[in-house]
Amino acid sequence: MSHPVVLLHGMWCTGANWARVREILEPRGYACFSPTLPAHEPVPDQPLQVGRCSLRDYLGFAEDAIAAQGYTQRPVLVGHGMGALLAQQLAARVDALALVLLNPAPPAGGAGLRPLRFAAISPWLATGTFWRRPYKPAFERAARILFNGIAADRHRALYETLVHESGRAVSEIALWWADLARAAAIRSDDVRCPVYVVSCGEDRLIPDAVARRVAARYAPVAQRHYPDRGHWVIDDEETEEMMHGICSWLRPIERREEAAARAR
Repeated sequence: MSHPVVLLHGMWCTGANWARVREILEPRGYACFSPTLPAHEPVPDQPLQVGRCSLRDYLGFAEDAIAAQGYTQRPVLVGHGMGALLAQQLAARVDALALVLLNPAPPAGGAGLRPLRFAAISPWLATGTFWRRPYKPAFERAARILFNGIAADRHRALYETLVHESGRAVSEIALWWADLARAAAIRSDDVRCPVYVVSCGEDRLIPDAVARRVAARYAPVAQRHYPDRGHWVIDDEETEEMMHGICSWLRPIERREEAAARAR
């Protein structure tokens, strides 16, 4: 049996958005856990619930949810977008076997790089009180920034899976320098497991330069760049190939862990 895998979703998503990845991992023996972050369940008052949630709320929830699983093996943490930022923060707190970051939002301190493409969230920024307003991009904008590279006839169905995101959480990522609580901060030296980073040249939410800068924070790190893919790598035409590559990277790490366990 392979190690457990914790899948952390990104902005506007729920745990259900990991369905394609689970379909690939579970037949390989990975027990997948894909929690839905607080106030992200698609209920009628979801926008009201999520509006002022902080990244700190998400992180505390995720840490408690992992602890509640009672794992006897070290988990693999996999995050996408905002979920990849949470995965980095968790890897500094949880004894993880490995960390996989798909188009990761970066920790605070981006060294001059914008952590998000502001054009993707400009309507929300224009509200004036964006830090306490829930936000979900209009369909046309989501099609451009999230689903580019995916067949247009899938866009509407994908859009219907999205929920509103917390204005506070988005501002903690996009405007980290104004967040005195530094909710997006992390001490990279506290992440001691191997790291795998995916970046995409056509990502219109998180620039590939940001994802590469994230990779540069860690060692050992493996990187895979897809010049023609967009942000939605969790369910596009290359998801299966990407996950097979990640599994191939994980296998030697798992074998070393198993050998160490036998030697103890």
